[in-house]
Amino acid sequence: MKKKAPIPWLRTAVAVLFTGVSFYAADAAPRKSLTGHVPQIVAAVSSNGRLAGETRLKLAVGLPLRNQDVLSNFLQAIYDPASPQYHHYLTSDQFIEKFSPTPGDYQAVINFAKTNGFTVTATHSDRMLLDVSAAAGDVERAFRVTMRLYPHPTEARNYFAPDVEPSVPADLPIADVSGLNNYLRPRPKNIPRKAISAGGSNTSAEGSGPNGNLIGGDYRAAYVPGVTLTGAGQIVGLFEYDNYYPGDVSSYESIANMTNPPAVETVLLNGYTGTQSDGNGEVALDIETAMSMAPGLSKIVSYETSLENSANDILSVMATNTAIKQFSCSWNFGSNPRTTMDSYFQKMETQGQTFFDASGDDGAYTRAVPEPNDDPYITIVGGTTLSTSGPGEPWFGEVTWNAPDLDDSSSGGVSTTYPIPSWQAGVSTAANKASTTHRNIPDVSMVADNIFIVADDGQYEASGGTSAAAPLWAAFTALVNQESLAAGHSTVGFINPAIYALRTNGYAADFDDITIGNDTNGTVGFYATAGYDLCTGLGTPSGSSLIIALASPDGFGITPGRGFSASGPAGGPFNFQAQTLLLTNAGHSSLTWSPGAAPGWLTVSDQGGPLDSKGTASVTVQLNGLARSLSPGVYTADLWFTNMTSGLAQLRQFTLQVEQNLVHDGGFEAADFAYWTLSGLDAGEDNFADDGTYTSYPPYSGSFFAALGEIGGLAYLSQPLPTIAGQLYLISFWLANPSGATPSQFLVQWNTATTINTLYNVSNPGAFSWEQIQFAAVARTNSTLLQFGDRNDDDFFGLDDVSVYPIPLPTIQAIRQIGDTVQITWNALPGLAYQAQYSDTLLNPQWIDLGTPVTASGTTATVAEAITTNGQEYYRIILSVPM
Repeated sequence: MKKKAPIPWLRTAVAVLFTGVSFYAADAAPRKSLTGHVPQIVAAVSSNGRLAGETRLKLAVGLPLRNQDVLSNFLQAIYDPASPQYHHYLTSDQFIEKFSPTPGDYQAVINFAKTNGFTVTATHSDRMLLDVSAAAGDVERAFRVTMRLYPHPTEARNYFAPDVEPSVPADLPIADVSGLNNYLRPRPKNIPRKAISAGGSNTSAEGSGPNGNLIGGDYRAAYVPGVTLTGAGQIVGLFEYDNYYPGDVSSYESIANMTNPPAVETVLLNGYTGTQSDGNGEVALDIETAMSMAPGLSKIVSYETSLENSANDILSVMATNTAIKQFSCSWNFGSNPRTTMDSYFQKMETQGQTFFDASGDDGAYTRAVPEPNDDPYITIVGGTTLSTSGPGEPWFGEVTWNAPDLDDSSSGGVSTTYPIPSWQAGVSTAANKASTTHRNIPDVSMVADNIFIVADDGQYEASGGTSAAAPLWAAFTALVNQESLAAGHSTVGFINPAIYALRTNGYAADFDDITIGNDTNGTVGFYATAGYDLCTGLGTPSGSSLIIALASPDGFGITPGRGFSASGPAGGPFNFQAQTLLLTNAGHSSLTWSPGAAPGWLTVSDQGGPLDSKGTASVTVQLNGLARSLSPGVYTADLWFTNMTSGLAQLRQFTLQVEQNLVHDGGFEAADFAYWTLSGLDAGEDNFADDGTYTSYPPYSGSFFAALGEIGGLAYLSQPLPTIAGQLYLISFWLANPSGATPSQFLVQWNTATTINTLYNVSNPGAFSWEQIQFAAVARTNSTLLQFGDRNDDDFFGLDDVSVYPIPLPTIQAIRQIGDTVQITWNALPGLAYQAQYSDTLLNPQWIDLGTPVTASGTTATVAEAITTNGQEYYRIILSVPM
């Protein structure tokens, strides 16, 4: 019987099988598997092809460090104040001698690469990394893998990855290989940028930049008020996967009134030509925020490469420059193995360098955290939304940054990769859900919202994200290092052991504890709590106190770290009257302290004196009668509490807002709901800050308004306000319903924690353009929630210029009579109507109107009327408000 011809596919399979057996049989030496190169998703999807064998791959081969146990013990010692090795850092040459791979090990890896057909493209002096280029076919043979293509689940592209973890000869000193997959590409962590106009206004400006965004000195006013340190002598290094437009930075410097800004040096790596791409805004953001916090830096060095290169190549060059003591990174590294990455971060620690990394803008991490966002050898920075007392004015408050309308918020969570570091032990509580066994992130935070930048070749933009917070922290550390060197100490190096130690010694004096907000994605996530939390870490820096605590601790502590911020109508009352500060002396000898001079409207109970070792004292700072005579405005008092023994001074700022708008960003000029809480069925998709791009509707004023169009039910946009129980407030906003589409509903509520008070509720209103709506309402408690509810299934309501002002009781300031004319002047809130009246007796008076009601156009109102002045006459002012 004749045999059938072989099936072609079977013949091919047999040939491939035979070839494989022959290859492995020829190389029977023991091999070791390298981990971290195959994306987890590969196990759940089918390949749609094989990477062409001639495809060239850029690889970075990492070598393991020597003496890892010795290195771990050394890192513990140089950051332990009780160790004789404390802050005795290594030079780069000393690190290479003690811990880098040997020249022989490095040569062995070079030989392996060349033997397998790889081209060596770069070597590194620390012998920790070898850059090569190789054809995919040679990569497969060298590492015993098959390079396959897979459909990306969220991007319109295929990605390549090995089908199994690579392996190498067991005695070959290779730790990992970057570039074997491109499932994750490096990406910046800044939020989507929105173009803004140069002349946009803001009804409640937080910053001094266009549209009320933060710029330049605003960061210093909030985080280091009164501090004269500028970062002189220090350098900030930036990790970048793109380049910036030099003209953008120059424009920013001009707008921010920076007279002598630091130079920016660009270092291009791995053949990158410096051509700007979509990530240029990240680079501009990093440069512009860093120079704003530390305008006296010697320079800023931007290390830049293209997206296909390994993060380790940038880290290698950064770690070589030991003149730079603080680095910042606002990029996810992409598909980058961790072992060599960690080696570079450890090297930086031994050299007294600290590396800040943005935690990310994707809310709570509930699965694996992308590298390097949970690395235990660097400082992870979360984001906040900052409120100020006005442009260039003091810090007023902070909450966790969460912008559901942008689908972005500060990232935090628990690492699935790294155990908890020793310095982070004890942070876990039932409230914060932190881990007792694994690394928790973030470590610290700073403002991540309402950031003005110039980017994209001349465009004014509203930007932010934790991308802004990381370079701000790096620049803040430059101030710390400037102070430390001036005091005769070393630079502070990796700051995590020191800042976590402050949890038990000075935390309330050195950090602003962020206790409001969350980083939830829908219903999953974490909430801000007292102390450490998985939203903002330890919190944000409290100016001079934290600088002294890290750079030159003298034992003199002042709790809390901020003075009070009071507000109320002209003439009072004010929502905050007094604050008691606790002074402590943790030193071994007594000291003498002084509070400095206070303005006339503030009284300090103690003018200083001696404070014994381990002793305490209290000082009360309070408003006095002169505060009630202040005209509307923002008043700031700087009290410098000086340790006369050490000469170091700590600032406590006290702010009084007289008759000011309580609503932050009522004009939505931050280009998102930065200062608002948004909730609803699908609130982030149907409610957003718009400049007309999406709705085609113009704002009432400025560049942006709130477009509110929840579908199928009510969404809520709210903001808590620091009210005074029993005080009357004027609530004002502009509302538009351009199309009159139905079904629709709009309501306004003035709520306490236990009571819902609806001021306005209309269903299916007809079409109308911008109209001002006002109410007067009494606050029942010291915190009131202003809340707007909306539903508009087929279109949008427009909301703009929201304000809430305390209404002062009208008080006659002056009465002048000239002939038959009497002129009366009184304090008034602009926009309200007042009626002047008189009577010739106070016994059963018959009050008579003086002319028509007067609408105030400034801070006082004046009415003049010819009257007969027969005998004694009495006058009063009646306030008419909408209810």
